[in-house]
Order: sequence, then structure tokens, then C-alpha cells
Amino acid sequence: MNRKSLTVAFAAAGLAAVTLITSAQAQDKPIAEVFQKKCMTCHGPVAPKGGVQGPSLKGVYGRKIASLKGYVYSDGMKAAAAKGKWTPANLDAYLTKPKDFAPGTKMLVGVGDPAQRKAIIDHLKTVK
Repeated sequence: MNRKSLTVAFAAAGLAAVTLITSAQAQDKPIAEVFQKKCMTCHGPVAPKGGVQGPSLKGVYGRKIASLKGYVYSDGMKAAAAKGKWTPANLDAYLTKPKDFAPGTKMLVGVGDPAQRKAIIDHLKTVK
């Protein structure tokens, strides 16, 4: 993928994220900003296969781990599927240290700040 295509892909993912944030949530800038900055670089919320690198986050809350049809999961995420669904506890553990939750996952970046993790998890509950 060339630089121009990658730029367009990132811009499209960012635009999709904005459309998922309700007007009430738009007033809460910390949630929108944290989600945009931490998640939307790699994840697309709407496309069935996801964004540039990660699977779609649409409906992720409560969904069985590594179960989105059409997305090719790493062996680490396939193994993590045994942990069940994306619950607040599983999301928190994964977002804290992805490589500890699912060794071999493609996700490289964790979210160290507990308040940011909570904001992301709360937002994921609304992305349907």
C-alpha cells in the first residue's frame, strides 16, 4: 500500500469513527478523543472486516472473542477465544497488555491509563 492510499485509509477510518459517536457523546470530548486516538488508527467500526489492521469494533462489546466473520485473527486471538466474550473484565485485561491477554496477537499497543481504558470500554458498549 503506498503512502497516499494509507493516508486515505486512515482518514476514512477516522470519518467512520465520527459518525458512530452520538450527539450526546460528542459533548463528552474525552471519550471521543480517547477512542479516536487510541482505537481508530487501526480499527474500523463499520466495515465487516475492520479497518487498516484490526477488526471492526462495531458490536464488539459482548461478542465472542475472535468471532467476527471475515476477519483473519492471529493465532493468539484464536487461542484467547477460549476466554469467552468481550466483557468489561476481558476488555480491560486486553487493553492493559494485549500481549499478556493473547500472546501472539497483532495488537501492539496497550492503554496504560485506567481512566482511558474505562472510557474506551464504556464507548465500546455503545458502538452497535
